[in-house]
Formats: sequence, C-alpha cells, structure tokens
Amino acid sequence: MTAATGAGIVAVPGQRPAPPPPEVRGRTRIADEVVTKIACCAAGEVPEVLGVHPGGGWRSPSSDAEVRGERAAVHLSVSVAYPSPLRDVAARVREHVIARVAAQTGLDVTHLDVTITDFGGDLP
Repeated sequence: MTAATGAGIVAVPGQRPAPPPPEVRGRTRIADEVVTKIACCAAGEVPEVLGVHPGGGWRSPSSDAEVRGERAAVHLSVSVAYPSPLRDVAARVREHVIARVAAQTGLDVTHLDVTITDFGGDLP
C-alpha cells in the first residue's frame, strides 16, 4: 500500500482536525427540578434557615424553579429561626442561592422570591 492510493495512511492525533467548540457539539438542559433542589439545598446552608419546603401540599407554599434558556426564576418557601431579622435573612438567602445556582449550573437567576412560611424555634 502506498501513500499515493490513500490506503494504509493513518492520521496521528496531532494531525487530526480540532473538534468543534463545545457550544456547537450539543446542548445541556438543566431541568427545573434540578435547579429547585440546588436552590433548596443552598437556602438550607444559611444559618438562620431552619427548613426549606421543596414541595408543599395545598395548604403550604412550595419551592420551585423555572428555567428558560440560560436564566432561572426561583421561588423558595423557608422557615426562619426566632429572633432573626427576616429581611436580612431573606437577603442572605437570595445572595447565597443566586451564587450557588450560578456556580453549579451556569444559569443566571434573574428572579428569586423568598416566602417565609414559619418563624420560630431557636437559632442553631
């Protein structure tokens, strides 16, 4: 076999054409439920948060997320320890959740509602 016929020629890795960039090889879609779970876990990492309600019944609000392209809107229902300053805790929850969701998914959280559904217990 000769190089002139093209038979028996082997390309070594250094000679192969570069693969297309990752953004044109396919898509990664992150489900709403995954963003909800990440957001709930992140909210639970804030010290004054006693609990996060990921899925509620008809009586209690639940947490959820909606992903549209590269953006997410999140709603969290949380219980906060007494005597925490509620607005300050909500601001810390927003800041922490937005950072954590961005770090783990690359999504931009453009809207984050925090509903405080319970206020009691003691600070951990």
